[in-house]
Amino acid sequence: MTQTETVCLRPASTQDVADIVMDAAAAGQTLAVTGNGTRSGFGNPVKADRTLALGGLDQIAFYDPEDLVIRTGVGLTLDELEHMLAAKGQYLPFEPPRYTGLYGTDAQRSTVGGAVATALSGPRRILSGAVRDFVLGVEGVNGQGDVFKAGGRTMKNVTGYDLSKLVTGACGTLAVLTSVTLKVLPAPRAELTLVLPARTLEDDRALFEKIRALPLGVGGLARRVGADGRCEVIIRVEGTAPGVAGNHQVLEALLPTPPRVLEQEESQALWREIRELSCLTPKADELVWRVNLPATAMPAFVDEARRAGCINRFFVDWAGGVVFSTMRGVQPEVDVLRYRKMAEKIGARSMILRAPDAIRSQFGAFPPVAAGVAALEQRTRTAFDPAGIFNPGRMTVQA
Repeated sequence: MTQTETVCLRPASTQDVADIVMDAAAAGQTLAVTGNGTRSGFGNPVKADRTLALGGLDQIAFYDPEDLVIRTGVGLTLDELEHMLAAKGQYLPFEPPRYTGLYGTDAQRSTVGGAVATALSGPRRILSGAVRDFVLGVEGVNGQGDVFKAGGRTMKNVTGYDLSKLVTGACGTLAVLTSVTLKVLPAPRAELTLVLPARTLEDDRALFEKIRALPLGVGGLARRVGADGRCEVIIRVEGTAPGVAGNHQVLEALLPTPPRVLEQEESQALWREIRELSCLTPKADELVWRVNLPATAMPAFVDEARRAGCINRFFVDWAGGVVFSTMRGVQPEVDVLRYRKMAEKIGARSMILRAPDAIRSQFGAFPPVAAGVAALEQRTRTAFDPAGIFNPGRMTVQA
């Protein structure tokens, strides 16, 4: 039975989730754990007996703007959360992408739980950090139906094993999260983006190193193809108004050509496009890849992959050390393995962000790991979910 044919269960509370999990464990049934299903194309395809949809767990337990902390059900949408924070002059520093444009789903339905489960961070992570850095606590249900809590309202509450960090990015394979406690931050008072013509990737890298060496409040550094078809370098600066103005002057002195300047709303709109990979403009029949690698290795890697026909179009998030690219689905059986081997050769981590189910099932969306790491991952999953009922196959290719 496929995931689309399964019965969909929609709990309204943590206890509902615990009851459902206990029943499934007793019956030997598997569960496809999801929020509103907007990232169903992320990771490997899941085949389960039933679907556990957590979109109804959208209550706010508390929000303390003075302490910069909020606890919310995993079903709350990111749009709702960000709107609430913006009313208090605050924001989610890790800038979670939705990627719904890749999967043909509704961005307005993307949930907080999905952001934590996938641990996807946006281009601002160079300045503020990633998702795991802002998850203070979680509540959830393990594979035997036991409710557990980990962490709390402050970093000081974390002692021993930090389970909050462990379940972040586990794609629902360790436990069913029902609520999360997040650290938030005051939103920058000012923002601007500098746009200038790109030169070579090696020139980009050298510029990036110069910028990284200075405390300039850079919250994004990218290379993309502009509207005119030419490559351009994009630099975002954030902070107080005087600080941004001063850093702007310092950056202009470093740049090889005078940049075009986008302020506030224009800048924010551009970085939303970058966050969602809209600038990559992937076609319906193309695979979409994300490769994490050192900045020093990026120029040679991209050049080799393009010559081998493994990259059609690409976009570089220099700040995060990521190359996003498209691949024509002409010979996926050959090109997927070739591209992965190129990445492995330089110690890079290659992930398929979007591909047909058959491709992800055969090759795995996530890159293979060493035998020792795989064994550790399996022991960890077994400790949380002994019968393996949560999202079977999501992170590992099933035999």
